[in-house]
Amino acid sequence: MENKKPAVKSPKNNRTAKDIYAMRKRRKRRKVLRQSAWLLLLAIVILVLYQRRDSWIPKLETIGTRHQSHQNTFGDTDGNFPIYIYGNAEYQLAQAGDQLLLLNDSYLNFYEQDGTLAAARQHTYGNVMLQTAGDYGLLYENGGTHFRLETPAKLRYEKTLNDQIVFGRVSRNGMAAIITGAEDCACRLYVFNSKGQQIYERDCVERISELAFHADETGCYAVRIETENGVMKSVVNSYDFSSADTIWSSQPLDMVAISVYNTSEGNLFILGDNKCCYLDATGNLLSSYTYPDQLVRGCFAGNTAAMLFRNDETRTRSVVVINGASGSPAVRTYEKDVRDIGLMTEHDEVLVQLRNEIETISYQCNVMQTTPLADSYDGFLRIGQNLFLKGYDHIACLEYQTPDR
Repeated sequence: MENKKPAVKSPKNNRTAKDIYAMRKRRKRRKVLRQSAWLLLLAIVILVLYQRRDSWIPKLETIGTRHQSHQNTFGDTDGNFPIYIYGNAEYQLAQAGDQLLLLNDSYLNFYEQDGTLAAARQHTYGNVMLQTAGDYGLLYENGGTHFRLETPAKLRYEKTLNDQIVFGRVSRNGMAAIITGAEDCACRLYVFNSKGQQIYERDCVERISELAFHADETGCYAVRIETENGVMKSVVNSYDFSSADTIWSSQPLDMVAISVYNTSEGNLFILGDNKCCYLDATGNLLSSYTYPDQLVRGCFAGNTAAMLFRNDETRTRSVVVINGASGSPAVRTYEKDVRDIGLMTEHDEVLVQLRNEIETISYQCNVMQTTPLADSYDGFLRIGQNLFLKGYDHIACLEYQTPDR
């Protein structure tokens, strides 16, 4: 029997197979490189969009929104109003310089008074709070450790503290006072200048419940709460940022102080839960007023206080105006809902917002002007001659016109 030898592949066929394999490998490598290049380019685009998200996300959210005009007798609705609130409808409205600040759970937006969006800055603060004075806005995380100082032009600085923030206050020149908890004392007071440099720290043996800067911003007034025979009282302490000593302490005041204000006469006005009072520059009591009903809200400017009260038994509301430490309270009573009040010290007027109208009254509580509103709003913020009306999910604007005298 004849034996057959196995066929042997020629060198030429062997080289051809290797070339095909190498060519396929090169094609696969080029495909992988192209895919990697596209992925890298996409990653760069996403990174750039993320870094510039503050400028384009707010504008994207407004696409397709139908803007409505709310006409009011005070004046015409300006420019880009109303401004709509998206997502979580809870928001805070404030003034910094001549701009409107709108804070929600994700963004701090700056608007010109015609409603033009000037800047949008994202934040990640939980339980965020906003305080403003002058050109400055202080954002802080109530119960957290972060805070930052803003102006319409830019974010000035941002800081993180070791202890939880209780509250913060800001001055007209950008001084920030932050009250935190502490393990080794009742609370701790930090003060920073507008550049973010810490200029003062104080360990407090009693908790501070409220704080206001001196008029010249060289120190502050800090309120502590103490209990006497089961009754809560407030003591105002005056501190100087160049000293660890207390300049003066007031006598215990029969109230829980809510806010402290500098007056145009160099004194202090204390708004409390059941009464208010004027103190002189060394903490001595000048005058006080005991509230007739439950306090709803109060405001102060110059040397004048306006307060809104509620009586649930008679279903009435009342506005009380006190002009100076020696002024007699003027009262106006309403048998309908009052939403908000505001002072216009340059005209000696008080604005009283009702459900569907705004009354302008004098410091003597005489009605000077009544203007109907086309919608119902929860409150307002005045900047110059503009009133920004706070609705549930939008903000409207109307121009205030001084009543004929």
